Amino acid sequence: SGFHARSRPCTLVARGSASDLAPGASQTPNPPLLPAPPVKIESSERTKVAEEGAGGAAKGGERLEGESKAGSMPGVIMENGSRNGSHTNHDRDQRPNGIHGANYASEKGKNRAEPPPNVTPHPTASNGLNGKVTERQQNGEDGTIPQDVKAQIDQLQLPPEILHITDGFLPLSSLLSRLAHKTHNDLSKTILDMAQMPLPASATNGNASHAMANDDNSQENLAKKLKLLNFAQDAHTEWTKALIITNWSRRSEEINKLIDLRLHLYGQKELYRFAIDGLAELKKNLVQARLPNPDLKTALAVLTTGKAPWMPELGYIQPPPLTAKEILKSLENLNTLLSIRLNLHEYDKIPFHFTNYTIQSGRVTFDVAGEFAVDLTIADEDPETQFWFIDFRFLFSPSLSEMPPHVRGHIDARVNESLMKDGLSGCYKFLHNMVLTHKISEYRRQAVDLARGKWIEGLKVESLNRALSIQYWLDRYGRKGPKSWIILGVHSGKRKIGRSHPKDTSRLFIRWFRDSKEVQDVDIPFNAVDISAELLLKTVVAKHINFILTSTHENLRAKPMFASGEATLSIFCSPNEPAESELRVQLTSDRHITIRIEPITGRFILGPTSKLAAEFTYRINEQCNDPATNAHTYIEELRQRAIMDDLYVRGSSLGWSRLPNPGVNPNDLRSVIPKNTSQFIWLQKTGWAKNWFFCVSMSVNGERWWLIETTKPAPDTNAAPNSKTQKKDPVKIISSIELPLSNVSPAIGYGFLANINFFAAALVSHYTIQKNLHGRRARHKLSHSSCTPSTVKLPALYLQPSKMLASLNQDRKFNAGKKMLLKDVIQLTFQGLEARTIHPKNIHTGPSSSPQNQAQTPGAGQQHLNALPPPKLNAPHEDVFVISEARLVFSSPPAALKIIKDSIDRDIAFHQTSGAFALRIRSRVGESIVPNLMERVVRIERLVNFIQILQTQEKSVHCETISLGRITFTYGKVSLDAKGKIMETDGDRPREHTAVVDFSAADNMMKLILERGNPHLEIIDHLTRILNGKQGLDGVANLLPLTLPILQGLDALENAWASIPQAHAFVNVRAADWYIIRYNISLPLPSSPNGPSPKTLKVMFQTKLRQRRGSPWWEITRVDSRGREPDGVDAALAPVWTANGNGWMGMRVSAVAQANGVEDLVGKIDEAMQKFVKGSGAAEAPANAPATSRAKAPAPQQKLQQPTPNQSQSQSQGRSNAMKREMEIVEID
Repeated sequence: SGFHARSRPCTLVARGSASDLAPGASQTPNPPLLPAPPVKIESSERTKVAEEGAGGAAKGGERLEGESKAGSMPGVIMENGSRNGSHTNHDRDQRPNGIHGANYASEKGKNRAEPPPNVTPHPTASNGLNGKVTERQQNGEDGTIPQDVKAQIDQLQLPPEILHITDGFLPLSSLLSRLAHKTHNDLSKTILDMAQMPLPASATNGNASHAMANDDNSQENLAKKLKLLNFAQDAHTEWTKALIITNWSRRSEEINKLIDLRLHLYGQKELYRFAIDGLAELKKNLVQARLPNPDLKTALAVLTTGKAPWMPELGYIQPPPLTAKEILKSLENLNTLLSIRLNLHEYDKIPFHFTNYTIQSGRVTFDVAGEFAVDLTIADEDPETQFWFIDFRFLFSPSLSEMPPHVRGHIDARVNESLMKDGLSGCYKFLHNMVLTHKISEYRRQAVDLARGKWIEGLKVESLNRALSIQYWLDRYGRKGPKSWIILGVHSGKRKIGRSHPKDTSRLFIRWFRDSKEVQDVDIPFNAVDISAELLLKTVVAKHINFILTSTHENLRAKPMFASGEATLSIFCSPNEPAESELRVQLTSDRHITIRIEPITGRFILGPTSKLAAEFTYRINEQCNDPATNAHTYIEELRQRAIMDDLYVRGSSLGWSRLPNPGVNPNDLRSVIPKNTSQFIWLQKTGWAKNWFFCVSMSVNGERWWLIETTKPAPDTNAAPNSKTQKKDPVKIISSIELPLSNVSPAIGYGFLANINFFAAALVSHYTIQKNLHGRRARHKLSHSSCTPSTVKLPALYLQPSKMLASLNQDRKFNAGKKMLLKDVIQLTFQGLEARTIHPKNIHTGPSSSPQNQAQTPGAGQQHLNALPPPKLNAPHEDVFVISEARLVFSSPPAALKIIKDSIDRDIAFHQTSGAFALRIRSRVGESIVPNLMERVVRIERLVNFIQILQTQEKSVHCETISLGRITFTYGKVSLDAKGKIMETDGDRPREHTAVVDFSAADNMMKLILERGNPHLEIIDHLTRILNGKQGLDGVANLLPLTLPILQGLDALENAWASIPQAHAFVNVRAADWYIIRYNISLPLPSSPNGPSPKTLKVMFQTKLRQRRGSPWWEITRVDSRGREPDGVDAALAPVWTANGNGWMGMRVSAVAQANGVEDLVGKIDEAMQKFVKGSGAAEAPANAPATSRAKAPAPQQKLQQPTPNQSQSQSQGRSNAMKREMEIVEID
């Protein structure tokens, strides 16, 4: 016989000693409602069951019956078979006073005492119900049953045996074998672990003695002992549990019978309960089978009078139909009764919100604006009777247009009930509350649709009993961040202070929780008539966004740069369109940032899109959990970053470069830069000295600019020292100057950077000039000056140049001060900077580029390289030059300089009244300009020669400006006669033209430059050849007024023939005083006037300047008719050849004209040619006829002419008719 285990829902769980598991224990488990089926313990759980059961006993011996906890054993392990050695305590109260009887009294009170091992267990009595009673001794007597009792027992018909439960038994041997196997594995693992543990240090060295081996208290030995002790303790605990389970299993037979009896009794109890429940249900169902008591009152009334007024009309007999008059009369009676009742009886009971009503069609309609309309009527004339419900309508949208029957029936019943109990007041309260609830439901429906559609993942809708909660911006601040939501509910409408008013009623009410805090005293408008959950959300979100933007706006406006108006700050808040609310912040002079908040997600959007905006958008959205308080700090940092970017981008294009700290000690820097500086930038300008730096300090109060001069660092500052003893030389601050800026946060633009560079260079220049003058011991001083540009204010430097000028004049051939007395005072003012890229090929390339030749040939755009030190020859580089202005005053200006106005040259200006010259001088930053200044003073002597040349040509040209390399004059404003005298002209005065003679070229070749639209552009090559010839400027000055009228006439001729399709006119330039005019006329053939091949007639005229008695005359002669018979052209020209005009006369076969009449003569000849073409019936020229254009004779000096773009355009095309021409044909005889 083996050991088995089984589990029951109401079994005894062994957690104590074997004596505590007796069947007669006081603990009785609570029976379950129904017997649970047996549960089989799987093999994998058997060990766990045994351990848990034994563990409970080892921890204190508690005993719990009927429990099903995690720590209890789900089954009982029992032993079937022999009962030898098993202990039973079923008869512990009946134990005799034998060997064990003496100890029973003392052992009875012991808790969890094990029975002595030599106790022989009493035989367990068999089930008496089976008809077999085991004979045993009781109280020392014979235990045989009396025969009469035995006979009666044998005659009884006992019931069948109760159900025995044997499912789920497990053998005890499996538990013990599993436990032994587990103990063996644990022991092996413990031995292996101890073997791997480190040995003591003394044992490792082999110096351990016998005494140390016995009393080894090292950490390694103690760890091994602790490992072994833990294993022994765990194994002892588990085997103790197994011993307890083994002792308990020896008494399993009695426990098994007790369990079977317990389940049998529970089943019998359930049968009684089922019987009681069935009887109660039967009694309840018999209620409907009872017959009601007879209605004797109604029966007596019907049998006596034949009717009962209180009985309803069942409609078994159809009443006669009503006529229209009867119906109308009934309705009028109802209207009258309703009016009387409402005005007389119900006037003080009508609710305040029911005062708006109408009576018609036998009903009264109460309208509650924005909520509902209800139709009521009466069924009796008695004013004490109730109103009755007829119809109901919603007065808001969206709502049900037609209510379903079940809804209408529910409203009908509830309204009639309210009318019966509370009258019109109850009706209003019920319908009003129903409408409010329905509106909240509509808001909920729309909010759910939004959460599933447009606002997906942005809303969370929750129902709070009658109220509604809508949470927005779900993931804006993360799961643990603040939340924002609104609660839409019903407010009671009661006043907290003061007496109540009849119009006070419940209403929809909104509570707004912004960032987990309720917002008090906020007015959130929402439309309760046209329900829109989206509009409500937009309104709330707009208020939230406006709060954030407004708070940010207020925080930024308190900063100095925004408070002073230097940086613009504007905000726009929309009440119901959150996407339109924005905050516009000016970051720099040309960069603005627009801050918006996305309504659905609540995330910031910074625009316009850029890398910097994207970076700060991410930072604000991910790092800022309170944007209303902290968003402005990110905007300030963004502004500083934008300024830094502008400095890097714009500064790099202007030659600024960002540098790390040049090696200045931070302690030295703190003494210069303010303490509240958040960050600073080191900048340096290209071309400056290596020991001058710009330092920009940034803080919340704006930017401050510093000019710092340091000691010169070593050539390789970043290189490490060669030895440990060698150290880098520290960089010290020699001087620091804060640039006085008028703005707290200046606009970082190209103009500002140029001004900063300008101002800083001026300071450095003044410093170096004064240092140089001090070294020369020259007298000088600083004084206020108004000659500097308006952007900066710098003092002027005054010095005495007499000694230096005297030393320079000793080496000159011409004494500049011979006739011009120069005052011994020169005023120096700073005017700006100039950057130049110096190329090696521009230095020492030939004799013409030497400093001496450059000094002898000054020009407008000349680079004064003689005043600059030679640059490096290996690579091009950029140098920055300081532009200074020196003013020289002459005591008595000569008469020859009177024609000079204001501007003489790009670098020289003259003032007639004061007799002062202004010189512009360039030098590198930090270099002295005194030597260059003295050299430029001597060069002014050349100005007198140019002035004398211009004075000899006063009649023909008028000088406008003169410089060291360019002469600008005008001509054509007056007309000259044959003797060169000025003539009076009628009508409009002639147009004035401007010409420029540039003689600044290094090869001494002069160029003539004319403005756009000048007629002399047609002969500019011939004029340039004359200008560089023997006649020079005198020849050009004589030709310009003589050729101007003929050229104007030729222009008019070309413009006139552009609109005549039958012919074309050409003008060929042979020389400055020789022109050929050619007409190509298309004539039809005599045989076929409309033929496709017309005859072309070519007519040519020669215009040439002649001399007669020393006076210039223009001669115009036809040159194509030599050796021919007279034709129609001669007949057409005869009136011109034989006539005279103003300034011209005919010569029978030609005509001559003076300068003032040649234009009129050309016009007369052209008019005659037009009449000839129109009168001869000339055929229309083909569409692809050659275009008219003025051909020019090639000039050998054409390569010297460098016309302006306008001049080139005028020379390459004709006048007004050039737009219609496709090709050019030039014919030269």
